[in-house]
Formats: sequence, structure tokens, C-alpha cells
Amino acid sequence: MSGQTITKTLVDGLEPQVSEYTVWDGKLPGFGVRVRPTGAKTFLIVYRAGSGRTAPFRRYTIGAVGKIAPDAARTQAKVLLGSVANGADPAAEKRTSRPVRDPPTFDAFADLYVNEYAKGPGGEEKPRKKSWKNDVGYLKRARAEWGRLPASSITDDDAAELLDVIAETAPVSANRTQSVLHKMFKWGMQPGRKYVPSNPLAGLERRGGKESKRDRVLTDEEIQTLWWGLDLPDCPVDRPVALAIRFILTTMVRPYQAAGAELSEISALDTPDALYDMPPGRVKKDRAVLVPLSNLAQEIIREATANKRADIGHNNPPSLINDLPQLVLFPSKFSLGDASIARASISQALNGKKRGNRKGEATMDRMGIREFLRLEHFTAHDLRRTAATIARRAGAPRPDVKALLDHVNGDVTAVYDKYDMLPEKRQVTAILEAELRKIIGTKPNYCRPEIIFDRDNVVALEEEMRAAG
Repeated sequence: MSGQTITKTLVDGLEPQVSEYTVWDGKLPGFGVRVRPTGAKTFLIVYRAGSGRTAPFRRYTIGAVGKIAPDAARTQAKVLLGSVANGADPAAEKRTSRPVRDPPTFDAFADLYVNEYAKGPGGEEKPRKKSWKNDVGYLKRARAEWGRLPASSITDDDAAELLDVIAETAPVSANRTQSVLHKMFKWGMQPGRKYVPSNPLAGLERRGGKESKRDRVLTDEEIQTLWWGLDLPDCPVDRPVALAIRFILTTMVRPYQAAGAELSEISALDTPDALYDMPPGRVKKDRAVLVPLSNLAQEIIREATANKRADIGHNNPPSLINDLPQLVLFPSKFSLGDASIARASISQALNGKKRGNRKGEATMDRMGIREFLRLEHFTAHDLRRTAATIARRAGAPRPDVKALLDHVNGDVTAVYDKYDMLPEKRQVTAILEAELRKIIGTKPNYCRPEIIFDRDNVVALEEEMRAAG
């Protein structure tokens, strides 16, 4: 686009298009204004660096529209193009005059990646990556190992050594750490940043090895043990977290979707039409999803909202608890009913958690639910797989179970087919509820009838009876 004199009126009237374009001035060849799809506008000049047709073209940015007026930009363009006629190369001079930037340490590099890319300019409210907190977690080991080293000094041998150490005890974590590091170095070496000269993770084989397909499904006995074990007074879990675990099993929602549920998203409670209406921000691919709630799931919701003081009151003044409404389904014990349990709370409750005092002295372990109930290893996500398996074996059609699991098809038809399958999903929840009620039965006197639970000792019931004569 050319032939017009670049004036303030012309510049103000330029609208962004799908692709970047430039309007050239009709009176001063080489002077123009570039318009990006984002709406950003910049004054620039284009010239040949040298004489003859083989001389390379150069582009030099004068300034952004709004920071410099069109007349001032034209005047500067005349000066620059005049210097080009005398053999100067403004773009090359600009590059050489840039101050030399000290290479960032790995810690500083990681901060740049998180704040500029992973979390992005939208911050915690609207991050570029919804899983940016996972990236922060996977970078901890690398920060501890390389934090003060220049990021540019990290080699492929350094990366392989660190990942091999992680893989000895946590191969999956090693692979996730490798993926985050690969992305971070790739991002950091791009033009305009160049925090690092190369990517030491490029071409590096997966140090955690090939990951096995997850197929853990809890047995009926394990489900019964877990369900009623969560009611034991000395079970090492806060009640909102325990209820969230049951909620996953009865609804098939993802662990983070259970943890983050808000009461405003629960509708038609105490009716057959009860729903958990998940907003787009809590669903993959930013879609709203309707999850029908069985009577068993509704019982969990009623308990979660029945006694606010019992759940969160021990950390807050009673007057505040009574006056403020409960806004979330499973409130954090550190909140007043307005903040959900953390995404990691469920996995931490299952795994147990190491604690230390403020002086960094000897640590103590908080026992996990699995260890307390003597259950084989399983994750919160395995509860979804378990629930789906129970529904399928009881006759629920596979496509309907798939719909309740919110496993989305990736074909073109899915773009047009917006049917929510709510009646089919309700049928699956009814089947799942019936099977779960058969499995868990009625509440026993204690979770595992064959043993007596004691904080300091666990004694077989037969031995206890023999000792009593």
C-alpha cells in the first residue's frame, strides 16, 4: 500500500488486518508505517545497505505511533535516509551500539520464562498456560542444582545428569522436567530474547524412559476400605479433602475440577436434575461441561456445606465464620469459605507430606491416607478410571461413559456436534451410584474388620481375642 502522504489523519485511520501490512509514503521513498494484526503501529524506513542491486535490504524502526508524531518521524526518516546515501547503515550501527547484556543466571532465566511465557502478562488471573504452576514445580530441582550458574553454561551432559538422578526415583517426573526445560531453553533462544545461545535439551532422549500405560483400578474391597476409612477420626486428612476424594469417585470429574468447585456452579440440588456446571476455565479446551449429580454425590455436597465451622472454623474467629457465606464446595482450612482447597491437596493427602520446623531442623512425616489404610499405591486420577470401570462392568455404554469422563473427540464433526448427552450421562451416574452403594455397603464400626486400629500399635483381632482368654 503506497502513494499517500503519511499524516496523523491517515495513521489514525489505519485498521489492523489478518496479516501485517505497511503503508509507504508517496513523497519520501523508503518511509512508511507498519500495522500489525494486534493493532500496534510503527514508523520505519527500508533501504539498501550499500550500492547496487545486490546490496541487502535493511529495515530500521524509528518509533511507535503514539510515542513519536508523524511529522517528527518524517524528519528523522529524512536524516536517516540522507546518511544512507552517504554510505551509513543505521540498522547495523543500532545493533553495535546496544549495551552488552550480562547473561542471566539459571534462576533469573527461569523467572523470565515463568513470568513472560508460562504465566505470561495476564498473570495468575489469565495465565498463558493453565498449568504454569506445574512448570514452577518441575523447575525446582534444576534451580537447586544450577540456580547461580549462567543459563548459557548448561550443557547436555548437565541436563542428562540431573534428569538421570530424578529418574532413579521418579521417572515420570524426570520426563516432565525434561519437557519443561526443553520448552524453556527453546523459548529463551528465540530472536528478540536470546537469553541462551542454544538448547541443551534438543535431541536428548527421554531420561525417564518410556512411560507405562496407567491402568490402576481399585478393587471393590479397596473402595470400601477407602470410603469408610476417610471417616475414621484419626485418618490423616482434612474433611473437605476427604469429601473431594469421594466426589471424584461418584462423578468421574478430574481431581482439580473437584477441588475447585464453587457453590454457584451447583444447581437444582435435592432434585433429579442436580448439576455441576463447570465453567470453561476449568475444562480442557475451554468448554463448559455439565456433570449430572447422583443422590450419592448430592449427599457429599450436603455434608460439605452443612457444618462450615467444623471444616474451617479452627483456624478463624467464629464471628467471621458465621457472618461470611461459604462460596466454594470444598473450602481450604486457611480460608473463610471463599477459597478452595489447593489442587495438590488431594495428592498430598494420599501421599503424605514432609514437614520441618522454621529453623530447618529435623523433619517429621505426616502419614498419607494410603499408608494409614494399608492400600496399594493409587493416585486421585485413578479414582476416575475406577469409577468408569465400575460403570462399564455394570452395563453403561462406552460412548456414554466417555461423555461423562469428558473425553473429547478430535475430529471435524465435533466442531459441529454440540449435543451435551446429558440424558445419557445421567444414566451413567445412576448406574455408577447403584454399583458404589453395593460396594461400600453400610458403615461398619471401623474400616477394616480384621484389625483393630491403634495409634501406636495395630493388633490382629484373633490375637487380641486370644489374649483376652
